[in-house]
Amino acid sequence: MKRLITLLAVPLVLALTGCDNVPAGYVGVQVERYGDDRGVNIEVKGPGRYYNGVNVDMFNFPTFTQTVVWDKEGKDESFTFQTAEGMAVNSDVGASFFIPRENASKVFQKYRKGVEEIEATVLRNWVRDALTLAGAGMAIEDVYGKGKADLQAQVEAHVKKTAAAAGITVENVYFMGSMRLPQAVMTSINNKTAATQIAQQKENELRATKADAEKEVVKAQGEADALQIRAKALRENSQMLQQMAIEKWDGKLPQYIGAGAPVPFVNVK
Repeated sequence: MKRLITLLAVPLVLALTGCDNVPAGYVGVQVERYGDDRGVNIEVKGPGRYYNGVNVDMFNFPTFTQTVVWDKEGKDESFTFQTAEGMAVNSDVGASFFIPRENASKVFQKYRKGVEEIEATVLRNWVRDALTLAGAGMAIEDVYGKGKADLQAQVEAHVKKTAAAAGITVENVYFMGSMRLPQAVMTSINNKTAATQIAQQKENELRATKADAEKEVVKAQGEADALQIRAKALRENSQMLQQMAIEKWDGKLPQYIGAGAPVPFVNVK
């Protein structure tokens, strides 16, 4: 009985061992492991289950978009590159890509790796090289500030072009979070930003003070002009002076009038 069970189990184990599954959304690349055709006879299979035997390896390639992130979480896979000044900048980077079905065989023949190994080595190297190339031509303040978008665009364009030549479609490459700069550089940037803000504040205050001063000058000028106009009118119109005297007189005569003092009466005809 034990011998019978063994005889039945061996074919079953071999059958299970030589059976490969290609899930939906993937294509399988069959590769001969032994014999004259090893590594040469490559076939692309659609989703399904295939009995290939122990002489065939099956590599599954997803035809849908894959997302990979290289960051400092867990094992540090983040990127470090240098700017034009030789300053080291560290950043977390992500990418999304896929391998078109018709390119699966081409990609495997070129790299002899599965998709996990390709994203961990080949794609990562492309991103690293693109960062090194683009970062070397930019100042550290541009990389950290207004030039970050330009850096990302340069890296993405370089990686897309390189990947397309290998049969891989890269949809985008992006930075995750803030870039990490040396502490001395961060302190310098923060101090410069603070100084710029203070200078802007003082400039705004100066503009406000100047505007207030100009407003007062205009107001004083207007009052002076009004006085001049009023004085001229009084000088040229004696009847207006008489009318003003009448309006202000309380009807009482002064008790004492010195020699030569004017008499507070107006000429009434």
